[in-house]
Amino acid sequence: MQYDPSKAEAKTAAIPRGHKSLKELWRLPGGPLFLFICLLGALGITYAVLSAFGIDLYSKLGLTKLRCVFHSMTGLYCPGCGGTRSTLMLLTFHPVRSIMYHPVPVFVAALAVNFFVRFIFAYLVPEKCPVKLKPAKPRLLYIFILAGLYILHFIVRNALLLGGIDTLAL
Repeated sequence: MQYDPSKAEAKTAAIPRGHKSLKELWRLPGGPLFLFICLLGALGITYAVLSAFGIDLYSKLGLTKLRCVFHSMTGLYCPGCGGTRSTLMLLTFHPVRSIMYHPVPVFVAALAVNFFVRFIFAYLVPEKCPVKLKPAKPRLLYIFILAGLYILHFIVRNALLLGGIDTLAL
């Protein structure tokens, strides 16, 4: 069987212009973050599918026995208390309950989806993108919003706890 260059050219012509290998994606600005978000998304989808079939990995791994040291010592909730429950609620498609447990995972998920979509349009399907988009860079504003969410959440949750309302027990 002889090599026919016209057939090889036909195969390469079928690959879309925006197609990139993992090495090419890694070298793009924001590529490592994009691949990390894809990995986390795949893990999240796996957890959500297993939860839909009644398999709770969180309990099976014994992670429900972990306790917050700050809460054990002070009786108050730390700024991160409820973050894991919030993430699990988000993965099982309960966004309102997720925000009630902790708002930060919802904000981070929204940023990740924004970055993911912008990266797809900027690099992987540039012919469908009317404007050249660049992946969003981490901005100081995002850090201030995250810090504000942690501080506000800490104050409100502990004010409610001192008033007799335990928001993590709901």
